[in-house]
Amino acid sequence: MRLTELNPPNTLTLVRILISPIFLFCFTVHTLGAYILCFLLAVIIELSDYFDGIIARKSNQITDFGKLMDPFADSIARFTIFLCFLSAGLAPLWMIAVFFYRDVLVSVVRVFSMRQGIVVAARKSGKTKAWVQAVSTFLVLFLLILQRANLLPPSLAADAAFKRMTMAIIGVAMLVTLWSAIDYWRHNHHAIDVAMRNK
Repeated sequence: MRLTELNPPNTLTLVRILISPIFLFCFTVHTLGAYILCFLLAVIIELSDYFDGIIARKSNQITDFGKLMDPFADSIARFTIFLCFLSAGLAPLWMIAVFFYRDVLVSVVRVFSMRQGIVVAARKSGKTKAWVQAVSTFLVLFLLILQRANLLPPSLAADAAFKRMTMAIIGVAMLVTLWSAIDYWRHNHHAIDVAMRNK
């Protein structure tokens, strides 16, 4: 990356990548303070994702680096968070795998599209997916804070009941993610078709 590309929106993109391992470390501490810090870091991640695009468009600071790294930073940050939930037993592996495979699918389609000079339009399903994943992240972290602070009713704070709640929340995000993957493929798989014909 050239120094000229290190503008405010690209800096916000890099912030998401740098925060991800910090979130991972804090989550493994499993204390009330650590969970509160994780919640604040998640807020910073989502705000940086929201504002980097707005700033880039309004200030005409859209760069090739930003186009490449913005979705990459999103994937790193969100997948780090969901991996933390997996490590805590808050969701099964197959649920988390959907988040991973969806982002791999989108990345593959983007690569083939760039090679064929095809413009891949943003899908509304992708934005919906991002918002639902963000909300699910906040809800799960908030529940973890309440549980650690002993503010949940005993019937909900119990391990089995708590995991049912978190699995339901993450399950909704997983279903929306799966829907967005199908929608993305349906509208953009022609890039791979063109590449295969030109092989």
